[in-house]
Amino acid sequence: MNITILCNALVGTTIPQTLKIEGYIKNKNEIVLIDSGSTHNFIQFKIYMELNFVLYPAPKCELTVANGGTLNLSGKCHNIKLHMGEYVYNSPMFSIPMGGFDVVLGVQCLQSLGMIYFNFQELFLIFWEGKEVELRGISEEPGKISISNCMKNLMKK
Repeated sequence: MNITILCNALVGTTIPQTLKIEGYIKNKNEIVLIDSGSTHNFIQFKIYMELNFVLYPAPKCELTVANGGTLNLSGKCHNIKLHMGEYVYNSPMFSIPMGGFDVVLGVQCLQSLGMIYFNFQELFLIFWEGKEVELRGISEEPGKISISNCMKNLMKK
């Protein structure tokens, strides 16, 4: 099995079109990245330990990052209940070491939402689950530009 996650999620940088939102797992504040470039959902390796989740063996697979590198999965946590505003998302997540994010929700999550509206300028996501649900991004400091280690390496070359 091949799993892909963007390098930005691993090094903790953002780009203007990144939807970064506030979430809670077991009443602990977490930073969530919604990333359509990731195939699966991921939780920061340290978070599963802090919150006493059971880590199950992950299927043997290769985790490919955007810069072409690979990582080993630490394992898989089942039934992670993530609160984002009024919405609660319950899903298994692979545990990996990441940069500035606690959770990455990939296509695995987005497919479960059905039809979605994603506003890249104002950074919010709307979907329907019995009623309209809106997930609004955390505002970045105006004029702040982030660059990933991947991009720095490419610029050096």
